[in-house]
Amino acid sequence: MKRLILVVSIVMLIGNSAYGSDNGAGTSVAPFLKLGASAKSAGIGGVSVAICEGVDGIWSNPALLANIELREVLFMRHQWLEEVNFNYLAAVLPLKNQGIGASINLISTGDQKRTTYSNPDGNGSFKTGGMVLTAGYGREINNQIQVGASAKYINQKLDDKTGTGIGVDIGSLYQTQIDGLVVGVVVQNIGISKITFIEKEEKLPLIIKAGAGYRIKNTLMGIDISKPNDNSVQFNLGGQYQITPIIDIRAGYDSSVGITAGFGISHQNLTLDGSYLLTDEVGSTFRLSASKKFR
Repeated sequence: MKRLILVVSIVMLIGNSAYGSDNGAGTSVAPFLKLGASAKSAGIGGVSVAICEGVDGIWSNPALLANIELREVLFMRHQWLEEVNFNYLAAVLPLKNQGIGASINLISTGDQKRTTYSNPDGNGSFKTGGMVLTAGYGREINNQIQVGASAKYINQKLDDKTGTGIGVDIGSLYQTQIDGLVVGVVVQNIGISKITFIEKEEKLPLIIKAGAGYRIKNTLMGIDISKPNDNSVQFNLGGQYQITPIIDIRAGYDSSVGITAGFGISHQNLTLDGSYLLTDEVGSTFRLSASKKFR
């Protein structure tokens, strides 16, 4: 228990040192860093800190990489809003009591109308987008505690202007004395360097998250509570039920977007995950991912 307190304290102190207050609400750059890269997690209301598995740990919580048992690759396609596309590719490799992984996330939009004061109806078009390269590492401290860290290279483009920066995630997991109950903490997007557009520096959207997951028989339930540095406290909750040995159904609630639903189909180390979100504010969005495990 003393080791757990030490791990969590270190993670929270690092987060608080980079954190600040709510005074910077809405000021962070690279907002796509706030969107998860797991179709499974998205279907369970965005819960991710303690319930994601395998390759999903690269983005959700690097401590999860300590638990991988097989090599795995994943590709995800995410249609956000009408013209914002995410293409995500990731892979992990298990080692003895530890694991490593890497991913690339490409974000692109369609043509946006360029407007000016003198021509409010539009004068040509421009594009926006971004890229995130991530490398992660997780290791097992003992049978109950896992820790991990990942580094991110972030590139964001707005028309002909480009900004780059480097961020770090640090996370931990604790397998409690209660069978099936796991808790975790992760600090995401700690800014090693800020992103600079022209001459102005912009901070990354640092997020502190705490979460728990509980598995009993064919049911998995989870909850996350998070605090972004540019917004109020948010929460995610949801669950998954295995209706057959190869089919899972999912549902949840994400306080930042709304109700979610999803599914998972697995057969011979091949998994297809999908998630769906419908809100009045942004309309419907859909994520679909395919992953393959190798011995």
